[in-house]
Amino acid sequence: MTPPTRFVDYLRLSTTDRQDPALSFPSQHKANERKAVELGGEIVCSFEDQASGAKADRPGWTALMAEARDRENRRFDAVLCYSTSRLARDKLLAALYERELKKVGVHIAYATGAADTSTPEGQMFVGMQQLWDQFERDKLARETRRGQREGIERGWRMGGRAPYGYRRQGEALPEGHRGDTSKQRVKLVPEPDEATVVTEIFHLHASQGWGLKAIASHLNRPGGPPSPSHVDKSRNRGGHWATSTLRSMLRNPVYTGRLVWNRLDCATARQHGGTPHLRAEEEWVISPDTHAALISDETFKHSQERFKTRPRKQHTNRVSKGSRYMFAGLVYCVSGHQPLAMQGKTRKGHVYHACGYSNSYGDTAATEIHAGQKWVSLREDTMLPLAEQFFKERVWGPLRHEKLTHQLNGHNSERKRSSQLLVTRLHQQIASADRNLAAQVRAIEAGVDIEVVKARIEELKADKQAAQTALDAIPPAERETEDNYLLERLARIPDLTQQLRDATHEIKRLVFQAFELRIEFDKAQRHIALSATITEAVARALENTRTLHSKGLMPEELVPVNGSASTGWKHPSTTVHRIEEPWTLDSSGTSFAPLIRRTCRTGERRARG
Repeated sequence: MTPPTRFVDYLRLSTTDRQDPALSFPSQHKANERKAVELGGEIVCSFEDQASGAKADRPGWTALMAEARDRENRRFDAVLCYSTSRLARDKLLAALYERELKKVGVHIAYATGAADTSTPEGQMFVGMQQLWDQFERDKLARETRRGQREGIERGWRMGGRAPYGYRRQGEALPEGHRGDTSKQRVKLVPEPDEATVVTEIFHLHASQGWGLKAIASHLNRPGGPPSPSHVDKSRNRGGHWATSTLRSMLRNPVYTGRLVWNRLDCATARQHGGTPHLRAEEEWVISPDTHAALISDETFKHSQERFKTRPRKQHTNRVSKGSRYMFAGLVYCVSGHQPLAMQGKTRKGHVYHACGYSNSYGDTAATEIHAGQKWVSLREDTMLPLAEQFFKERVWGPLRHEKLTHQLNGHNSERKRSSQLLVTRLHQQIASADRNLAAQVRAIEAGVDIEVVKARIEELKADKQAAQTALDAIPPAERETEDNYLLERLARIPDLTQQLRDATHEIKRLVFQAFELRIEFDKAQRHIALSATITEAVARALENTRTLHSKGLMPEELVPVNGSASTGWKHPSTTVHRIEEPWTLDSSGTSFAPLIRRTCRTGERRARG
């Protein structure tokens, strides 16, 4: 195997507070540069991360692996890390990374400590180093937790922001302390304005018997107290008090004057995603009377008893196979907030879907965010004609070809831009090689021994030839065949408009799920958007079919797994294209008019008033 000469420099720093990126990253880079020269190559690009070595999802490494898989266009043929600990501090992760690189033909080397990984002895030594890296991480975690536990038992706040109702107050370290003197011991002290709100929340819940929704609605009143500052503005655009925030506050014993450590498992949430889960009370470390209490033990106890008598409902996103709601899990409200799934309901013989914003933020917040309307709902008998019309024109009908052609043209333009950038880069590499070769020739003419520069000249010639080969390999129309294949396959799908209209409730629902139908409703803007995804599996299943079977579009290919449409389909599929159609409310503002007219070529539809 030809030794690698083009190295990518991977740099990783664990935390921001223990190491200085301005020092650590350059020092790693310089060591890697020296190693690259020693191996007869050079560093051509760099990726870096500031994340834990036990974390799998790192932006820099993800980008590096994405380029590594692109065998034709990647800039490197080997990865260079300062040490095994910079790659990962988890033996399993390190092994997976190395294996994935090996699959795509990319070598990995280390600047310090590691051996030649091309030999069995070297691989064993690297494996031992990786085990040691994991041991060091686990030992450091154990010692950190030991220190945190001791700090909690002494009444100090160990890390994290102060809970709502308190603020952090630092205390200077004692004289003669040999540790990091820039740090402080932290105590919690009440924040007067917020403390009053906390007291009111517990009083309404424990003494007055208010529910979380009612409390949220009360707090979100005009002129009410602002919600906690850590509210995620991307999700909670209105900055409203949420029932989830209130639930967390009401279950937190910190308001009784106690510090509780090890209550939530945050480490698992960081590594695997999701929200921290509550540990068993036996695992908690409680330190009493460490700060001023905002509520009494009796009030806190009453709140916890209310949670026990009225347990939280366990919601699920799964849609059962026999759901009576045709658009269950497919309709989203976007009226002033992020897309929120609308829940199916039945009232007075009508089936409709309602936005649940008020369930999370209260009626006051819902009225504000929905432009004066507490409830936003959409009837199924209004959506069904739109969905059938959408499928008739955009899925079964001739407009699907127009839409796909438009999308493919956009993709081709993007591919052309990427191809032009690659061509430019290759031309630059060829020009750089020519300049360096000319410099070597001038050195020989100046009297330098030819044997000294001979190896360098051969290397430059090889680089130039590789760049020229890559340049010649770029086809002028690399994806035309695939594009024509997609259009041809789409053309073979028959028009099933009438079959869909005549289908049963269950069949229609399965069809909508198979095409990943999504309906976004913005009542404030009087706008509804329908979109669907045509996958290769769906296109293949529908090809030459004349009916919609009782078990779905096709019995074997598109029957939902485990009887749940939301868990996926048996046949893995690749997206062919996604189509979208926007509509607007009629002049009365109560429904979507059946009479429509085309107003632009992109498929915009507006109701005739």
